[in-house]
Amino acid sequence: MKRLFLVSIMAVSVFTLAGCLDGSGSSGSDATTSNPEVAPPLVEAQATRFRVLPYLQNPSATGTTITWFTDTDVPGSVEVEGIGSFDSQPILAEHLSYGASEVDYIHSDTNYGNIHPDVAADMPPTLVYKHSVRLNKLTPATAYPYAVIQPGAGAEFTSEFKTASTTGSRAPVRFIAMSDMETEPESTQKTVRWTAMELTNDGGKLGTDPSTYTRQYPVDQTTGFKANIQYATERNPDFWVIAGDLVEKGGRQLDWDEFWRHASGEWSTLASTTPIFPAVGNHENYWHPESPGYNAAASMLSYDKWNTYWDLPRNFGTDERYEKRYYRADYGPVTLITLDSSNGDDSDPSKDTNLMINGTESRIPDFNQGSEQWNWAVRELANAQATGQIIFVQFHHTAFGTGVHSMPPGSAGITNGEDSQSGMPMRIYRDLFERYGVTAVLSGHDELLEYVEMNGVHYWDVGFAGDGLRGPGYPPTTTYVPFDLLPPEAQETHWSAHGDAPEIWSGNQLIDGGKHYGFVEVDVRPMGDYDYEVVMTPRYAFPLMNEAGEVTGEFDYRQYSNVVSVTVKR
Repeated sequence: MKRLFLVSIMAVSVFTLAGCLDGSGSSGSDATTSNPEVAPPLVEAQATRFRVLPYLQNPSATGTTITWFTDTDVPGSVEVEGIGSFDSQPILAEHLSYGASEVDYIHSDTNYGNIHPDVAADMPPTLVYKHSVRLNKLTPATAYPYAVIQPGAGAEFTSEFKTASTTGSRAPVRFIAMSDMETEPESTQKTVRWTAMELTNDGGKLGTDPSTYTRQYPVDQTTGFKANIQYATERNPDFWVIAGDLVEKGGRQLDWDEFWRHASGEWSTLASTTPIFPAVGNHENYWHPESPGYNAAASMLSYDKWNTYWDLPRNFGTDERYEKRYYRADYGPVTLITLDSSNGDDSDPSKDTNLMINGTESRIPDFNQGSEQWNWAVRELANAQATGQIIFVQFHHTAFGTGVHSMPPGSAGITNGEDSQSGMPMRIYRDLFERYGVTAVLSGHDELLEYVEMNGVHYWDVGFAGDGLRGPGYPPTTTYVPFDLLPPEAQETHWSAHGDAPEIWSGNQLIDGGKHYGFVEVDVRPMGDYDYEVVMTPRYAFPLMNEAGEVTGEFDYRQYSNVVSVTVKR
């Protein structure tokens, strides 16, 4: 048994003396008489606090980026053992602002997670300053202890990063993949619906027990995601893949603040040692405090926040707002291709994943055949295959699933078997993935742990990070499960936590099984002189209960039975 361990970081206030005042001058009536010198008053200098602790971005074999945010414009520095010291140039992060509704929430009685507890009454948090230092000319596959010294913030922040192996080198790589944590402050004391499997009359495994339609998961989303992050930290990954929906509302600053509390803040510092490769989800195009929902203003604001936080490889798109939406990253023998599945052909619902977004107005790239993003993907996939890389692809909208977002696209509504945010249009990439030897595709959106394999390509829905724990279909709105819409090969290889990990109870105490928060761990290991073994293991944090069925606050770290091992020939 392993217990959940949470790390708290305390900002320390430091006060210094202000600079001296000039006491010289003339009385005007007597030029030979000087004013007496007066000791300067003691003035408390404003303390500097980390608002986001240092985190890693854009790793390569010879470099990495270290980013952090503070509440003042005081420069800081990064010291790398054996390398040197590098100063930051803080820039005001003007897009990380708050709306009136966010201010109201901070000061409300329902701020159970105590986010921004020290903000003055009826005031928003101050705007923050971004610090970003790019380190270059490092040695491949090398661990470097580092410290971030921020004057006024108390003790220095210390951690460690590791450079990637050289592209193409035969080195082992481990990474974790998850999505749909959808962080928001409201996640504290908020549980999600937790339906259970029930065999259907024909013996199928994708039925849902009607008695569990309103059953709630035993721990809230904040607690579940904390446990998930702690488990991921213990697995010591080289990098962290997040296939979209990092936050509940991409245009709401409080939701981003909550994400960083988990990733690089008071609750965890996984991102301080493990660089994140994120994909844009539908929630990263969603909501504006003055124009809620999906619209161009919401997409623009959400992108501005996204663009502020991430340093990612360039795609050299024709629109500057296409940058950081799709990109290629190489890490030793692994190539990760990230696509933006946010929006397709607005004129054809069968080719669009979000019928509420106008791609032209929102400056979101189309993903369909012949588009700029499609052509970019073909070039990068072909190059990665030609250079012998182990290829993984991530995007948000699951293409081959059984959840609510795996119903046909359309505006008729879920009860009529259509979804306005369907992932089915992303099936257009299936032939490309097979042609260019993609090993696995990592997605989310349906908020399931689900798997299928078709012609050597392994598709995972990793949307069980910290928000919903859905089953197939979308009961009780509809009990229809779109399993019959999967290609025959997918039906034959389908596995899900809902249908293949049945709950085992002893009275009121859950012993094993069921859907829980977790991630898929991917190990890439050299095999023989040329080949590789790729092992994909779904892992989860299991909340322990006493005999009365009450959670104890402890978690056991486990794995599901569907461990997939693949030999990749080279």
